[in-house]
Amino acid sequence: MMLDSETKNIYNNKSMVLLDKLLVANRGEIALRIIKSAKRLGIKTVAICTEAEKESGYVMLADEAVSMGNDELSSTFLNIDRIIGIALSTGSRAIHPGYGFLSENSGLAMACEENQIIFVGPGSEVLELMGNKPEAKRLAANIGIPVVVSHKIEFPGITTNEPIEFPALIKASHGGGGKGMKIVRNKEELIKQVGQSSRTALNYFGNGAIFLEKQIRNARHVEVQLLGDHYGHLIHLYERECSIQRNHQKIIEEAPATFLTPDLRASLLAAALKIGKAVNYKGAGTIEFLVDESGNYFFMEMNPRIQVEHAVTEQITGIDIVAEQLKIASGWPLSYTQEEVTIEGHAIELRVYTEEPAKEFTPSSAELHYINMPVHPDLRIEGDLNPKHSTGNQFDPLLIKLIARGVDRNHAINLLQNSISELNVIGPDTNVKYLERILAHELYQQNKISVEFCKNNHNALISYANEKTTLFALTNLMALAVAKNYLGINSKMSNDPWKRLGYWRVTSPTTPLAIDGQLYHIQFNVNDKSNPYHVWNGTKTGFKATIRSENCIEISINKLTKRFFYQSDKQGELRVVHENTQHKIVFPKMLKNFPDASDRSASETEVESAEITAPMHGRILEIFVKENQLIKKNDPLLVIEAMKSENKILSHKDAKVRKIVVHVGAQVTDRMPLIFLED
Repeated sequence: MMLDSETKNIYNNKSMVLLDKLLVANRGEIALRIIKSAKRLGIKTVAICTEAEKESGYVMLADEAVSMGNDELSSTFLNIDRIIGIALSTGSRAIHPGYGFLSENSGLAMACEENQIIFVGPGSEVLELMGNKPEAKRLAANIGIPVVVSHKIEFPGITTNEPIEFPALIKASHGGGGKGMKIVRNKEELIKQVGQSSRTALNYFGNGAIFLEKQIRNARHVEVQLLGDHYGHLIHLYERECSIQRNHQKIIEEAPATFLTPDLRASLLAAALKIGKAVNYKGAGTIEFLVDESGNYFFMEMNPRIQVEHAVTEQITGIDIVAEQLKIASGWPLSYTQEEVTIEGHAIELRVYTEEPAKEFTPSSAELHYINMPVHPDLRIEGDLNPKHSTGNQFDPLLIKLIARGVDRNHAINLLQNSISELNVIGPDTNVKYLERILAHELYQQNKISVEFCKNNHNALISYANEKTTLFALTNLMALAVAKNYLGINSKMSNDPWKRLGYWRVTSPTTPLAIDGQLYHIQFNVNDKSNPYHVWNGTKTGFKATIRSENCIEISINKLTKRFFYQSDKQGELRVVHENTQHKIVFPKMLKNFPDASDRSASETEVESAEITAPMHGRILEIFVKENQLIKKNDPLLVIEAMKSENKILSHKDAKVRKIVVHVGAQVTDRMPLIFLED
């Protein structure tokens, strides 16, 4: 690094030291990420957690941990007084807020300042200014940065003295992440939606102020990563593109934004630096823009914190952004000059969520039983998954992030396509097949995308949900069931075929087997272990089964080998996943509790609960139904907000709403009852 005289004096100051102890006021993968960087710098860390997460990876890695019980969010991760108290009692000199929760809350930064605790981020005044979107846009406009035309809305009454150009977006003035955002195409829709958006903003941000912004059709979302220190140095780490979004929330991010021309890139980077310098920005922050089809850009907002997608920038620059945050907070100058920041290759990040895209991205609350991770030297995986301790998605449906680095964009896409096919999850539904469809889509591969890509291609992206189990897959699952339960390939099973199969196997020519709720009657022969076979529907199928690991088995039929991952649950049922599709196999000893499903679908054979429960910790943003209301299957019931996601909960059957036991604004916990239904 080339140092000016002032910076040389700073480095020569022997009294300057790194922070000695850091409280991480967050959880999950970002807490784990922060703790790893802190440890590399020799900084001791303190984790905060709920009782349910005491054995999570981030808690185990931290030097100390403080449990906050199992109270609701307002008493734990959103409680400023409690977090400050823990920092003081543990002797933590600094607090890192991560992203989400209190990361953009000027109240936490101010409380840190009042208690002589270092806030890893900008000062409270900057958070207050940049947290107010209309004010941030006014600042940008005043220094000559193009901004999207917007109007302040006084609600109720919807008064504005300026002409409104439709279509337009209703947005919350004091928050982001798509919360409260609605597209309106005329004044009638504006009148209908504005109250709901204001209530959503009030419930989540504590401020119902909203504004109206002109919608830029087919825009691309580009953001610039900044780093600033306490000595007036401010640099950019180039840009990221985040145009692939569902429900106004990012799910795929990449760096750099290859569609930019050299002149447009230079202009965007200069504009971002100009905004950062205008507020004397310190720490890591992101300036977000929209770019229209003609190549015009418009300032949208600033995120004064670490971003979920920061890893793609790290992958192409080689700079540890979290470590830089901690050094800046310690009073050190930036480790790099602008000239030393270079980019190499291309990086793409996929956010893997436990959700069902075909059901309006409803979160999946099933417990995580097993996950097989892809391995590649150019693949980075961020997530806090402890195989011995699964807490499900009680706070946020984000499971892991897959970040691939390639020599160019096509190489990174190919690596992700190969890697995601090896990512197999047993337990909750995920958006993996949805992500697969995006990566394979012609427009995505040609880089002809916009923030409307997912909406415009929704039906094609969820078409996998209507695909039936193929005959080939079915015969493989039958072979797996026979091998796992009757062939003796499991070392825990007896080698005595009479004990393994039972005398009844000799007297009964067929055995029942339930696969995905459908009952099948098959014959099989395992007397010759080298040539086992099963017979179903008059067709004899020979197979070979090979155990590859405790949870992995390969089935070979007609010289074609497929790999399956499996896990037995507490009831002895076999959960299987292959190519990101989950299956459930129920064996004969279990069928006494399984209705004859020969002519019924899986959904019809399952017991339908009359209780709607929360799939995660969060806050109730909206309730769409009333008591005694008649509803249909897949009707929306309510919306739960968790971290940066709004999760719509749907009815799983036709029913009548008997009782609603929560209210808008209520904090809810994982599996907490919300609504009771009756037939």
